[in-house]
Amino acid sequence: MPRQLFLLLIMTATLLVSFNTQAQDKIKVAILTGQNNHGWMMDTPVLNNILNEAKIFDTAILQTPDRNDKDKAAEWKAFTPDFTQYDVIILNYNGEMWPDHIKKAWVDYISNGGKAFAFHAGNNPFKGWTEFEEMIGLLWRGNKDGKRVYFDDQGNKVVQEEGQGPGAGHGSKHPYVVDTHDQDHPIFKDLPKSWMHASDELYHGQRGPAKNMTVLLTAYSDPATRGTGVHELICWTIPFGKGTVMTNVMGHWWKKDTDGPALKCAGFQTIFTRSIEWLATGKVTIEKPDDFPTKDEVSMRELAPYEPLAYIHVPGVPGSDPLASCDHCSPQTQPGFVPAWVQFAEMLKPLPAEATADLR
Repeated sequence: MPRQLFLLLIMTATLLVSFNTQAQDKIKVAILTGQNNHGWMMDTPVLNNILNEAKIFDTAILQTPDRNDKDKAAEWKAFTPDFTQYDVIILNYNGEMWPDHIKKAWVDYISNGGKAFAFHAGNNPFKGWTEFEEMIGLLWRGNKDGKRVYFDDQGNKVVQEEGQGPGAGHGSKHPYVVDTHDQDHPIFKDLPKSWMHASDELYHGQRGPAKNMTVLLTAYSDPATRGTGVHELICWTIPFGKGTVMTNVMGHWWKKDTDGPALKCAGFQTIFTRSIEWLATGKVTIEKPDDFPTKDEVSMRELAPYEPLAYIHVPGVPGSDPLASCDHCSPQTQPGFVPAWVQFAEMLKPLPAEATADLR
């Protein structure tokens, strides 16, 4: 073998090993979505882009069956994601109750050390599912559905018992100042204690078991914007078994909106990516960006181009076409996004006879 060819083979093998090692080193993240009263078809690919721009994540999108499908029962039965292959799962779901096999898989995943990030309305669903409500802590519930937690002007934690004070809600969308409660935490160590978030909903009066919570961020809910006049919780963590669940209620994007200012916020994007890294590794390497907002001024970024998701069907269910949209899909979702697992299912289908004629 000529020496030049031998050296070329060695260099090629080295590069392949390097690329493979880099892929293995990336944090594996899945965004779980498919049903939501919010604009999940738009904000999911935006969140996916934000993660990919950090260049330390290997992302996937897990899309549940649509609640309006005629073959919904069969499709839920066929929907069996393996949560254990991901370091962190982002919950961007606010829909019908999951079937028992998925509920069990979720609880097992978190209990055995899995990490989850409940995004915005991700703390809304599954009323009555005890394990889920315990791992979220505070949820979108009425005032008779658990305790409420907030902070007063002196920074004291206040717990209202069930039936006292308001239930979950929010005032009008507006920019608001976010306050950090633990500046020694890896996520916030080099960030301002207070910073201005872009126009967003500010949840208040959330209810739930509220056990073992570590509060990370709060914001003053101003009565001038129909708020409560106290400092409401924005972001917190709860241990569950060997795992951890972080809830962050920023990030509103309504289903009829064509844009999401909250997701354009440099502060939100920084906190979001750092939170996912911290959940997966316990540390943060993502540097503070030069455009991080100040206490008095919002900092906005243009969103990278994205293609909205579309409703899909689960392959293998009679009468469903995994590459076609449902008759109730909105026009804005066409032609739609096809997750990798659906594409793979298509690849396994036999080729038509005319396509293989020249191969015989």
